[in-house]
Amino acid sequence: MARTQPQFDITVIGAGSGGLAAAITGATLGLRMALVERERLGGECLWTGCVPSKALLHAAGLAHAAREAARWNGNDTGAPSLDFQAVIRHVQAARTTIEASENQAALEQQGITVVRGAARIAAPGVVAVGARRLRSRHIVIATGSRPTVPALPGLEAAGYLTNETVFDQLQALPARLAIIGGGPVGVELAQAFARLGSRVTVLSRSPRLLPREEPEVSQALQTFLEREGVSILKGVTAQEVAPAAVSGGHRVIYRTADGERGAVVADRIVVATGRRPNVEELGLTEIGGAVGAHGVRVDAYLRTTVPGIWACGDVSSRYRFTHVAEIEARLIIRNTMFPWIKEKMNYAVVPWTIFTAPEIGRVGCTEQGATERHGSKVTVEHFPLSHTDRAVTDAATDGFIKLVLRGQRILGAHIVGPRAGELIQQVALLMRHKLPASALAMIHTYPTYSYALHQANDAYTINRLSRSRMQRRFYAALRLLARRLPAPR
Repeated sequence: MARTQPQFDITVIGAGSGGLAAAITGATLGLRMALVERERLGGECLWTGCVPSKALLHAAGLAHAAREAARWNGNDTGAPSLDFQAVIRHVQAARTTIEASENQAALEQQGITVVRGAARIAAPGVVAVGARRLRSRHIVIATGSRPTVPALPGLEAAGYLTNETVFDQLQALPARLAIIGGGPVGVELAQAFARLGSRVTVLSRSPRLLPREEPEVSQALQTFLEREGVSILKGVTAQEVAPAAVSGGHRVIYRTADGERGAVVADRIVVATGRRPNVEELGLTEIGGAVGAHGVRVDAYLRTTVPGIWACGDVSSRYRFTHVAEIEARLIIRNTMFPWIKEKMNYAVVPWTIFTAPEIGRVGCTEQGATERHGSKVTVEHFPLSHTDRAVTDAATDGFIKLVLRGQRILGAHIVGPRAGELIQQVALLMRHKLPASALAMIHTYPTYSYALHQANDAYTINRLSRSRMQRRFYAALRLLARRLPAPR
């Protein structure tokens, strides 16, 4: 019996950041691509993550700026009048504008077959969508992730929100808002709603905010948030949610590390306690696919344990960022087209940004991680933005640049300040191409925030010279020789 020829080269399951990148890249290269999505095209980043949260932060930043400007006129009357519905319309408009280039018609115009419905892998090379069977040479799983919600008594009845629901279900600005979780999602939403006028309390299970970041980064962020009125409870675990009989709303009852109990009263509750990969109902494990702590298990080439099936993005990666998902997706397409020269995914240089104000940019390892690996060979340069003229003119001198180095090799960088998300890219570029820290001495426009990178390198060079007795003697000898030479004509 003749074997049925595949209808597609690749079938992609999930139309989020990774899935779209895979489908569009494949179609651009002339591959026959099918893209399956059961919900909205664009995925978490477009509808419930990056795009709406940054639009909300932008509106909140304008409200904060208006409040600060009013003080210059001697009119310190608090928050400006704010139409929360107008803010939500701005968020929705941002999503709609970006969605226009990723809708079904735009994808089909590029030659991609878009199939709507829940997908299940019936066999290697076969994806079932309802009664339809999509046969392809390769399958790419890009089903993303969803919020992790703790099993707290009373939480469901309180009508909790997550990043998947807060932008659509919240129609009025809550006077009191409790956010369970002190990671990137939690702190971004905390600052946004505080600037819009809510009284925000963050409950963090970790002893500090942003536990993956440097301790001084966490402390700096806490200072910024508390300055803007955010209350922060660290090292506490939410236990249950109960009605607040006297004041209305809900009581989030928590326990401290010492066993003491307390409660936060809020009108609405946002849960931001992490994410979990969408691996259920795929049928992958039934055909031998392995699933682990980070979701679908893949090798360095992003292959699953089933031949011809690949995975990218939140469903399989430790780095749950849009930019990582896109790079992984493009690598998969390359590896399917050129299997004899497959390329491994390189996570050595992955920059990321937390979009609070000021921003937090990060690439590479922490000081502790570098010291554990390289010991006393690690040096650290900590450069305050108060020494950068542009930060002085903008009254934004609270940030800093921290470089973690081994000699001239940059092991990691941590930036707190305006445009940190842009500045960190320059450091990432140096690390990607294995350029020395001295490459930061390139000419930077003055006065800009990027000029601070030049200054940080200068400070490191001076400090390194002062620490090295051999280098001091070498330069002293050069100076002596120069003085004894005849003056040039």
